[in-house]
Amino acid sequence: MSRVLVVEGNTKEARDQTVANGSCTQSDLYIKTLRFLKPKISCDVVMPADKGAKLPKGSELEQYDGIIWTGSALNIYEQDPAITRQIDFMKSCFEQKVKIFGSCWGLQVAVVAAGGEVAKNAKGREIGIARDIQLTALGRAHPLYKNKTTQFDAVAIHLDHVVRLPEGASVLSGNDISHVQALEIRHGSAIFWGVQYHPEFDLDYIASLIQKYKTRMIEEGFCPDEAAVNKMVADFKIAQNDENSMEIRQNYNMGEDVTDSCCRLQEISNWLDFIEQPIV
Repeated sequence: MSRVLVVEGNTKEARDQTVANGSCTQSDLYIKTLRFLKPKISCDVVMPADKGAKLPKGSELEQYDGIIWTGSALNIYEQDPAITRQIDFMKSCFEQKVKIFGSCWGLQVAVVAAGGEVAKNAKGREIGIARDIQLTALGRAHPLYKNKTTQFDAVAIHLDHVVRLPEGASVLSGNDISHVQALEIRHGSAIFWGVQYHPEFDLDYIASLIQKYKTRMIEEGFCPDEAAVNKMVADFKIAQNDENSMEIRQNYNMGEDVTDSCCRLQEISNWLDFIEQPIV
């Protein structure tokens, strides 16, 4: 039975707001996802954004088969203790012989901790569905993308992206919005796989985030008004929960890569297979 440490990227305030809005925290969502893929998996959670959080150190980290970092509403380039604590913890993870996976924020923390740079994307926010992600030559041969098509869409929400790679990084996929949609980093003693999108998010979960950011959806030109945002949210929820919602899926160009859980979760499933192998 695999044992995984889930690292929640959000602050307590953000987590409490998420729960108050009727959704689950990103660490809880990840645990749900991991148990869907591996019912007997053992999961622990840490909250390094919280002041005084008790975090495993040194050899304690190597007792885990893998470490997963969630997304976050934070911006990595802001000087805030909730951010710097997470960068420091990622550096500690890199010092150990461990396998790490990160979505969105998790990828950005790893890049910065390993010496790279993340900045606000001049092309704007990618929200809802990231389109036409294409595997690089390295990506086509990488175990992260085993059984994945060479071009696909993915559920996503991010404004920031990688602008400078750290040493030991290999780009595995990208699209027109962000040239780094996935990478591997070999740094210190650890191996990190990360994606800029969110394979763990289904359409229902991203719909709740679109609703949360409805003002930005209008200001940034994704929707003309609040009614349009509300319709998009409702349509995404129907597309997730009603198998007969073909018209909605066609209107939003939703393929199996975002509607079918097995396709959507392929990268995480591949990483779970990877953590069962020795580091070489």
